[in-house]
Amino acid sequence: MDHELSRNEAAACPDWTKVMRALPTWKQPYRDGEEDPKAPPRPAFMHRPSVQMGEKSLQDEVATRARLKHILKSLSGVIFGIDLLAVLLVSSIVTLLVNSMSSGNVWLSFLLGSKAAISTLGAFYSFALVFRTNICYSRWWEGRTLWGSIIIYTIRITQQGQLWIEDEALLARLSCLAITFSYACKAQLRGKSIEDDEEDGAKLVLKGVISQEEINMIARTTAWQPYYCIDAMRATINEGLKADRGNMDDWRKSAAHHAMEDTICTLSSSIGGCIRVRSTGLPVAYDEMFYAMGGIFFTAACLAWAPAAGFYNPIIVLVIYIVVKMIVVVGNDMEDPFGFDKSDLPLEKFCATIERQINAIDERADMITYNLAYGPPSYPSSSYSTFGSTLSSPATTVHSLESDDDDIEIGLMLETDPLVVQSLHNVITSHKIPPLRFSPLTL
Repeated sequence: MDHELSRNEAAACPDWTKVMRALPTWKQPYRDGEEDPKAPPRPAFMHRPSVQMGEKSLQDEVATRARLKHILKSLSGVIFGIDLLAVLLVSSIVTLLVNSMSSGNVWLSFLLGSKAAISTLGAFYSFALVFRTNICYSRWWEGRTLWGSIIIYTIRITQQGQLWIEDEALLARLSCLAITFSYACKAQLRGKSIEDDEEDGAKLVLKGVISQEEINMIARTTAWQPYYCIDAMRATINEGLKADRGNMDDWRKSAAHHAMEDTICTLSSSIGGCIRVRSTGLPVAYDEMFYAMGGIFFTAACLAWAPAAGFYNPIIVLVIYIVVKMIVVVGNDMEDPFGFDKSDLPLEKFCATIERQINAIDERADMITYNLAYGPPSYPSSSYSTFGSTLSSPATTVHSLESDDDDIEIGLMLETDPLVVQSLHNVITSHKIPPLRFSPLTL
């Protein structure tokens, strides 16, 4: 479709929404039908084609297949492990030895009377399992909360820049740095560099978000890579507030700088918290104690259940072991929430959300041709007045003063303040409202 299509020609089309989506945002006409000849070209990272319905359905199908593949892989890792064969073999041997004992054997009587002790040991082991899973889930939830802060405050710094930074080049620079920051966080939390093939540095260069020289500079730094973006955003904000062309008072500039610095500090604290979650795993001593307790429990349970369960005992022990192993595997996946597993946080979606929302903020700024504080020209300039609108209709005034609501008492209006009475008398006289039922004493 021709991108130079005018608004009047597009309005004649049956679907105006599709036509407007086909028009580039930076070339869309004003409300009076004229295009802005001074509109700056959009940054390169804004030039993204829209996703069609067929492409979205294909993406959903691919995601479903990947999810099923992950489920099958997880189940196969749990069910077809070597440790399961070891448990089945050992429990079968123990069951065979126990059932080969004579009925009067002392050890057999001891095993039959140890069920209460095994139940107590199982309760302790269950508590340790639940406690470990809760710790792993709390780490996963903390990572999710910190990434939520990264999403919110990355978008907020762009919104603040739209409000307080007038230089278009510095504003575009701030938006690009905010997008780069999110992808740098993803690479940092996965133990990679943003320039690696598995990460998105090359894609950001192709989109025009950042230059290859700056990507190389970020990769060469020994510090955490997201903090380069933090420092660059601070420098951009400082330059943007200095280059305000004298349109901002000093106290407003100071307030804007303080607000944006708070946002930058929150971003720094959020990525620092994510790095802390990734670097500090579960205590090694706790895992060793947990696995030792599991070995003791399953060995004792196999001995205690063998006389009563018979040759079903290996199957019972194996089923319980599989259930416990599945819970442990889920906890292990949640312990590091920034990995590549399906149970980990979808960092790719988080970064894409940040990029999409920043793009939308910039597109909205180009589309709106009026001051947001005052609204469009068609917005009424006079402020709304309830008292004035009520006085415009005498019938409405009488109804509002003599309401038929059940919770309002109807009767004489006994106003005792002389100033209020005189004001009401003047209003009624000037607007020619029929006399109301005032008390003679008050008038």
